[in-house]
Amino acid sequence: MTEPIPSAGETTIIGLPAITIPVTSTGDRPLTQEDLDTIARLSDGTALLISTRGAVSGSRYLLDEDKVTVGRDAHADILLDDSTVSRAHAVFVRANGEFTVIDSGSLNGTYVNRQRVDRAVLRNGDEIMIGKFRLVFFTKSAVIS
Repeated sequence: MTEPIPSAGETTIIGLPAITIPVTSTGDRPLTQEDLDTIARLSDGTALLISTRGAVSGSRYLLDEDKVTVGRDAHADILLDDSTVSRAHAVFVRANGEFTVIDSGSLNGTYVNRQRVDRAVLRNGDEIMIGKFRLVFFTKSAVIS
């Protein structure tokens, strides 16, 4: 028979801005206060990708157009320069107030929350994996003012 673990007593609460999504442990880089401030200042109809893994960890990419391409090609809107990324890997599409990621027939695939997808509508906190890069998706609604 196992003994119950004794209670730790009182808990401590740290004052951080309220976020309407769980901050997952899947990211290797936690959100900073500057990240939260940037998310809070996003314009309506835009979104932000924050890199949590890869050579560009900490980089932020604004999705403010109807179509944003991602790949290893120098002409991609978001250049992820690594052999694990196809030249034309994926496209982020904005339509009817939603953002969708669409795989462009890449060799290594596009993943949302660790599930390979051909196409997926994105929600706050979704983790998109393109090659060895991990990008977390946010809109302004992720942060409560």
